[in-house]
Amino acid sequence: MLDQYLREFKGKLASQKSSLERIEISADATQGEKSKAMNEIQKINSILEELNTWERDVVFPLATQRIEIDLDDGVKTNYPKFGTALTKVVGLS
Repeated sequence: MLDQYLREFKGKLASQKSSLERIEISADATQGEKSKAMNEIQKINSILEELNTWERDVVFPLATQRIEIDLDDGVKTNYPKFGTALTKVVGLS
């Protein structure tokens, strides 16, 4: 989850942010386009901050534990092993 999904997603957000920053400083962009780009950059910054906190506090500690799951055990056994990294589902505990 950490390397194949979270960090890849953060990289895509960073690329999108870079693209928006180019629009923001572009002489060819209209004021409306620049404003829209600035708003999107703020949203992305907020998302990246939240993802960094989640990675640091939740996902990375789980990744260092090297939790092994057996798909044959089913969801009721494997889901709780991931603690706060996943949303609680009624009926699994």
